[in-house]
Amino acid sequence: WEMLTSFGQSLEPLLKTLKDLTGPDTCILCCYEQRTMGKNPEIERRYFELLQVDFELEKIPLDKHDEEYRSEDIHIVNIHRKLAVGQL
Repeated sequence: WEMLTSFGQSLEPLLKTLKDLTGPDTCILCCYEQRTMGKNPEIERRYFELLQVDFELEKIPLDKHDEEYRSEDIHIVNIHRKLAVGQL
């Protein structure tokens, strides 16, 4: 994630890789620390906007996070590929 916030142009290649490497039964757990400085909020917003084109996102509630590492600025997202037309 740190690299993405430094190099916003890395979003499209990352999303293409995620799409290429996942199938209908693949689960991706994305864990990140939310950053509020510089371009970070815009890159984060764009990442999740683009991600939702091909993936379903489910935020894991804070009370489900490990107590030792739980923090308001740490987020965990469960990500699955959207079913293509005909897979329904």
